[in-house]
Amino acid sequence: MFFKNKEPAYMQKYSSYNKDNETALMFSVKEAYKAIRTNIALSVMKEGCRRLVFTSAIPSEGKSTTALNVAVSFSRAYSRVLLIDCDLRKPRMHKALGLSNNVGVSNVLSGLANLDDAIQKSRFENLDVLSSGLIAPNPSEMLASERMQKMLDTLSERYEYIIIDTPPINVVADALPLIKISDGMVLVTRQNYSSHGELEAALSKLQFINAKILGVVVNCSGENVTRKYKSMGKYMDKINTEPEPLGKKAEKKVE
Repeated sequence: MFFKNKEPAYMQKYSSYNKDNETALMFSVKEAYKAIRTNIALSVMKEGCRRLVFTSAIPSEGKSTTALNVAVSFSRAYSRVLLIDCDLRKPRMHKALGLSNNVGVSNVLSGLANLDDAIQKSRFENLDVLSSGLIAPNPSEMLASERMQKMLDTLSERYEYIIIDTPPINVVADALPLIKISDGMVLVTRQNYSSHGELEAALSKLQFINAKILGVVVNCSGENVTRKYKSMGKYMDKINTEPEPLGKKAEKKVE
C-alpha cells in the first residue's frame, strides 16, 4: 500500500513538535499520519507488542520525521508506545524532542548503562523514547547482536508498539538485522528525489531477507504518484505475496 504525504520530508524542522505550538501541523497532514497509523495497525494483527522498522533507500527522504510522527499518532491511540533511535551514526530523535542523548541504545548494548536508565519520557503522553546514545565505533555489530535481540524482547513486554528508526539501507546494512526480527517495516521515499535504481536496490535488499513490507510512504507527493512509484508498488506486491526462492538470481540483485 502507498501512503502519500504532501508535507516536506524535513517537516519544517519538526514544526509539529514545536514546544510553543503543538498544533503546527496542518489538518490534512495530521490526517495523513492517522491514515498511516490505521493501515499499519490493520496490517499487523497479532497479540502483544508490534515492532515496526522505518527506513529509506538513501538519506534525506524523511524517514526520521515519518517515524516520529507515526509514533506520536500511535501514542494518541494506544496505551504504550516506544520510539527507538537506531540510527547510531546520525541520530536525530533526541534533538527533535528536546531530549538528552548521553545515555541510549549504544550505552545499553555496551553494558555501560541499564535499560531503565536509558528510557526517557517524551512530552507526549504514552510515548517513551530510547535515544541512540553516544556514537559507537561498531554500530552494525551492535544492532545485529544477541544483546539487541534480548533488549527488544524485554521492551516488547512493556509496550504495545515499538517504532524503530534506522539508517538508509543503501548506505549501510544496520537496518537489515532489525527488519528481520520486526513484525513489519515501512519504506520511506521522497518523490523525485531517489532514483529508480536506488529504489530497486533497496527493494532487492528487502527481498533478499524476506522483509515484510507494510507499505511505502511517499513524502512531498502531489495528487498523482509518478510511474516510478507505481512500478515500485508492483515490485513490492511481488515481494510480499509471491516470494521467490533465495537463489543466485536474488543474490545478484543485492548491491
